[in-house]
Amino acid sequence: MAEERASKKLWDRAAWKDAGFFLTYLRPHANVFIPALIALAITGGMTIVFIKELAAVAGKGIGGATGPEWMAELHDSLWFLVGIVAIQAVIAFFRIMLFAKASERALAALRLDTFSRIIRLPMATLNQRRVGELASRLANDVEAMRETLVVTIPMLIRHTVMLSLCLILILNMSVKLSLFMVGTIPVVIVLIAIFGSRIRKLTKKAQDNLAASQVVVDESLQSIVSVKAFRNEVHEMARYEKNLGEYLTTVIRAAIPRASFIAFIIFAFSVALILVTWFAMRMLNFGEIGKEELTQFAGLSGMIAASFMQFPELITQLQRSLGATERVREILKDEVEPQDTEKAVVTRFRGEIEMRGVSFAYPTRPEAVVLRDFDLSAKAGQRIALVGPSGSGKSTSVALLFRFYEPTTGEILIDGRPIHDMTLTELRRNLALVPQEVLLFGGSIQENIAYGKPGATEDEIINAAKKANAHEFIIGLTEGYRTLVGDRGTQLSGGQRQRIAIARAILADPAILILDEATSSLDAESERLVQDALDKLMENRTSIIIAHRLSTVRRCDQILAMSGGAIIERGTHDELVSKPGGLYGSLAKLQLE
Repeated sequence: MAEERASKKLWDRAAWKDAGFFLTYLRPHANVFIPALIALAITGGMTIVFIKELAAVAGKGIGGATGPEWMAELHDSLWFLVGIVAIQAVIAFFRIMLFAKASERALAALRLDTFSRIIRLPMATLNQRRVGELASRLANDVEAMRETLVVTIPMLIRHTVMLSLCLILILNMSVKLSLFMVGTIPVVIVLIAIFGSRIRKLTKKAQDNLAASQVVVDESLQSIVSVKAFRNEVHEMARYEKNLGEYLTTVIRAAIPRASFIAFIIFAFSVALILVTWFAMRMLNFGEIGKEELTQFAGLSGMIAASFMQFPELITQLQRSLGATERVREILKDEVEPQDTEKAVVTRFRGEIEMRGVSFAYPTRPEAVVLRDFDLSAKAGQRIALVGPSGSGKSTSVALLFRFYEPTTGEILIDGRPIHDMTLTELRRNLALVPQEVLLFGGSIQENIAYGKPGATEDEIINAAKKANAHEFIIGLTEGYRTLVGDRGTQLSGGQRQRIAIARAILADPAILILDEATSSLDAESERLVQDALDKLMENRTSIIIAHRLSTVRRCDQILAMSGGAIIERGTHDELVSKPGGLYGSLAKLQLE
């Protein structure tokens, strides 16, 4: 019992939080939402008036009313009923429009807040979550909340208004019969409390399973080349079927308490209706209620029964939404990267870099140190190369420079200033990255180049493309700079994508340039064009070059040979090659001789 009470308290607290969460987004649209609520109450009240008047007319007819006066009164009543229905229809139209405006605007704001939160999450958090899961939260969970705001909540309010008015009217007609009928209501309330927690728990699990199946879809489509190359379509279908099966199992399990809830309500109300009918006939027999009053009472009781019959389904829908709301709220509570003010000052760096005693381990694997006692010193305009086998910590050191992660120990300075004292805007606007695998956005070539400097003019974009040796191939395309690159740039070759990435970096005009294996996956001709573009890009900038091909780093001012997360050699190409038994010398013999 104690556990049940604790669970109910937690459910109540969560329910109130979810209600407050909805109100947070509806409050800015109160000028639309409140009139919609008033219109809802009015239409609910008019429905009760309609039923009461219709029952009164029927009651008089059953009571034996006849003659010209009765026919005139009947015609007046019918015209009154038509008038009520017409007015109700007009108000209902505006009510639905107002609810749609308020709820859709609130949901648009929620979607924007959720996406803004996701896009600003630190890399450590993003690495712990899967892309498909986050996409599912933004799509499926927010859509579940949409159904609640647009349909469920208005229906709950409407039926609550109608129920309250009907109860007041029947109490006014016959307290004795009303109390007998109302005695069944506590049963429904108890059932809502019992079944609600179970339904919500299973619904939340179902949303998690749905998110897991979305992960499979996203990963399969993002890696579709690998899927087809390895002929793993059947494997991916099996993965999706497995996750979908888990979702289906949970949804069906959630249907059991829901079905039990609705079935019991139907049974309880049917029995209650039989008992109320028996009790009413008994009162009629003893003259405790008249035929006309009984007819009106029956009509209003029917409305009460109809409203109560809607509550189980509406409560179930609300539980589904609350489960989705909880997941969205979790994302909105995640810590994001430090935010800059709108007027954050961005000063251009000279480009001096100092990394002193830097060590790092990923938060999820604190025991596995991936960078240890890393020291780097670069003067403005120098070219520094990081070489070594995969997993030696080269890319991690660059990630720390961007502040994608914070070092476990040590400090990083640029132009003598600790980077943790800088705003992220100031820091990252002075850095530019040209990665090994360039994934372009699905827009045009022009849009992809302009990503380095949003708002750049067409002349600036073309000049950047020319410096990147990309202009010739771009103008050779059917639509030139407006050519769509396809999903992640799949319509272009690797060398073409790389030159667009270089044009983007040229347009950004960084003080510090990071080249992460920028030419390792290109053929000889593409590498020549890309290397020529990179040489232009590196002029008058500090450059950090991560490379496996030593031919690209021979002219660097300093080369750091890394292994196991530590620097084991440093010097120029000639110094390291002449060092007997060294790592760099061994690599040079394999590649350059």
